Amino acid sequence: MATLEENKTTLKNADSELYKSVNGVRVQLTDDEYNAQIEEWATNMTNQQAKDTIVNDGGTHADYKQIRKDAYISLLGDVYDQLDYIYHNGLDAWKVQIKIVKDKYPKP
Repeated sequence: MATLEENKTTLKNADSELYKSVNGVRVQLTDDEYNAQIEEWATNMTNQQAKDTIVNDGGTHADYKQIRKDAYISLLGDVYDQLDYIYHNGLDAWKVQIKIVKDKYPKP
């Protein structure tokens, strides 16, 4: 996993200039705007890499439980959505869906 500074360097090497559209005209970002954008992208990249590391480490990280719970809800819905899914599609179809999630995010 790269550090925030490493991600900033990578992004700056990939995009030495950034542009925005102002009234349909392409305008280069000022130095402050450029640095703020790179900072935002690098922070998001670093956070995503940290989350991916937590997920891929087999559930030994303290945040894994919450990430696993969030993944269940985003992929399957809350308990009410799941009951509705079972009602419309049957228990066997739900079991297939839940297995996909359980395989992707195994219990530690």
